[in-house]
Amino acid sequence: MIQFQAVHPISNEDTDALPVQDLDPAVAFYERVLDFKVASRDAATARLTRDGVQVGLVRKEGHDPNEAGSCCFDVGDLDALHAELKAKGGDLGEISFSQWGGKSYRVFFLREDVDGYCFCFCQPA
Repeated sequence: MIQFQAVHPISNEDTDALPVQDLDPAVAFYERVLDFKVASRDAATARLTRDGVQVGLVRKEGHDPNEAGSCCFDVGDLDALHAELKAKGGDLGEISFSQWGGKSYRVFFLREDVDGYCFCFCQPA
């Protein structure tokens, strides 16, 4: 089953170039916890994919985790993904309901603690 369907910035993030302090631990987090695979990588950037959804990381000296933003992933089965990420040691919130754009969604959040990102995972209610 295709789980990740799309990624959207929540504030002003560029999901093709999310700043990180160091690529090695950032890539390791995306691989270990979120099950992304490296599509390409060089000394300063990495492009990762899962189920056709892509995110980009860019090494930025002086990146402040307290200023990191948030991204939202549309997913196919929120309950299954919650169980998957919990089993991998993700720092997850509980599934709850939220509304935006006149629609109701089931959501949960995951905090990435090295670079400070908060990820939202959502599915229409």
